[in-house]
Amino acid sequence: MARSHIPAVFLLTALNLAVCWRLFQVEYMDEFGSIEGSFIAIARYVSRHWGDFSWFPLWHCGMPFQDTYVPVLHMMVAIAASLGKISAARAYHGVTGVTYALGPATVYWMAVRMGAHRGAAFLSALFYSLFSPSALLMPDVAQDLGGFWSARRLQVLTVYGEGPHITAMTILPVAILALENALARRTGRALAPAALAIALVLLTNVPGTGALGLAVFCWISVQPAGRRAAAWVVAASAAVFAYGLACYGVPPSALATIGANMGSMHPDYAGSLKYESLLLLLALAAVAAGGHLLARTRLPLWLRFAILYFGLITAVVLAADFRKLELVPQPLRMQLEMEMGACLLLGGAAWAIYGRIPRWIRPVVWAACLAPIAVQFSNYRTEAQIDTQPVDLASRSEYSTAQWLDANLHGQRVYAAGSFSFWLNAFSETPQMMGCCLQGQSLPVLDWVHYLVNHMTDPKDTEATKAWLQALGVDALVVSGPSSTDKYQDILQPSRFEGLYPVLHREHGDTIYAVPRGRPSLAHVVRTEDLVPRRPGGRMDYSEVVKFAQALGDSSRPFASFEWLRGDTARIRTNARPGDLVSVQVAWFRGWKAWVRERQVPVSADGLGLIAIQPECEGDCEILLHFAGRPDGPFAAVVSVASFALMVALFCRSAIIMNRMQ
Repeated sequence: MARSHIPAVFLLTALNLAVCWRLFQVEYMDEFGSIEGSFIAIARYVSRHWGDFSWFPLWHCGMPFQDTYVPVLHMMVAIAASLGKISAARAYHGVTGVTYALGPATVYWMAVRMGAHRGAAFLSALFYSLFSPSALLMPDVAQDLGGFWSARRLQVLTVYGEGPHITAMTILPVAILALENALARRTGRALAPAALAIALVLLTNVPGTGALGLAVFCWISVQPAGRRAAAWVVAASAAVFAYGLACYGVPPSALATIGANMGSMHPDYAGSLKYESLLLLLALAAVAAGGHLLARTRLPLWLRFAILYFGLITAVVLAADFRKLELVPQPLRMQLEMEMGACLLLGGAAWAIYGRIPRWIRPVVWAACLAPIAVQFSNYRTEAQIDTQPVDLASRSEYSTAQWLDANLHGQRVYAAGSFSFWLNAFSETPQMMGCCLQGQSLPVLDWVHYLVNHMTDPKDTEATKAWLQALGVDALVVSGPSSTDKYQDILQPSRFEGLYPVLHREHGDTIYAVPRGRPSLAHVVRTEDLVPRRPGGRMDYSEVVKFAQALGDSSRPFASFEWLRGDTARIRTNARPGDLVSVQVAWFRGWKAWVRERQVPVSADGLGLIAIQPECEGDCEILLHFAGRPDGPFAAVVSVASFALMVALFCRSAIIMNRMQ
């Protein structure tokens, strides 16, 4: 970046740092409806288990770490927490505060690289720093903000906890400017940064990746006719290269899991996928046609890109807002990218007007603009102060419940809903039956049990929760009452569990019930006929679940102890008979392996999706259970290592050539 741009980048970053400065001072904010608790939980776990987090035992009865969430932001937070010797919560706010502050600077940098005058680029980034066009375009947003002059991007970060999305948006302009640089230079050295930027977005946030894909399409569409084919080649090459870099963090198996969960997570999108995909294709065709027409005008590249990007994202967002038409998954989350396009256009328009003003009046115009800028800065600072208020943790149900469970259940699995599920693992390592981030869930039965516990209030259904929770290894049920500080209070008619489950603890209007299982272990000796059978589509009968739960609690069976030795390795000890199986209430994935006296024994899944081991031993039996990673793990690792080696080679080769030329 040329030295002439440094003052603008510095000023924009300083302005945004001044807006969000309180983020660097607060550990926990009084925003417990936010999902950031789950992101803090991932970083907290990683920072405490360096080198030992391939298996994540805290959510969904256990899951591969790659299925929790795309990892870049959480790894950055964990590194900051470990190096700074601070809590994951404080590190999370520090890292996301930095990525928030850098967002307008990257918009400025992208606009300049695409040919914008420094003044137009600066005004665009200034609008992006201190104005939220979505409040003008979407009445719901204005109502949520409390007016037209508040900070939507800041609210999404602080109130809703969308740190990964904000971070991906900061990287998105870097990816576009890197692609433009690669198209101009046509060298491997120029292609590598574009691939790296795309990979970082992919590894940071899925909606951000979708928004980047639309941005890249718009960037290609606005290229002059003579460069458009080359732009396709550059973008495709960078995308393939990028996935190679990101492959280990998002292996094919993780992509398959996300795809399989699309229907349950986005029913409006998946329910009419063919129809909405056709509409999206028509929208992209309109963008391509618009880009072809714009390329014939004298408008600069960056302005043509801003017109197309704003138009496309606005169509995606407003169609979902007004007509509930989802052209892409979770389109309303792209309102922030819509703001990026709008601010580019506003900056361009303001600069065009400024250019028509006589020179002798321009200082007066700048002076007149200082007052509204100062007012908006004050508005944003005030909102930041309101949205980042520190919380008295002792007054929160989520915190007191997490502390009690940590002190009294010692790592036994619990069922928690609402804001409890978001925040439980930000304060403890108590495993949950559910947890966060449904895109990584691999046990379909969990959705059913979640619905049964939360919403089905018939006494027979409430009675049925017992067998399901027992079958899934749950030892406690957390239920919020009317006076709870639980933000969502998802469980309907919470009093219906009284008398069905023994009460363990009451506090802050919340009740923790014990789920009687007879033997609080995750391993149990069973017979083949006790297991829930596997059927196509995961179908099962309730009577089979009851039979399985009864077998797990049968005191006449040999006891099986279960102990985690590492995050991915457990030891089971029991006294087995010929034909006995060991059922382990941990989610089965390809990659689980078991040994008895250094002899590998079969491991498979039962009808619930839990682990079933055939120990093939008699008498005292010690089983070592280890998660070796999914089968595509080695392939993904090789692809990522090779891609990084190629990137380094491209840089080094170019550096050697430059040195020889000198």
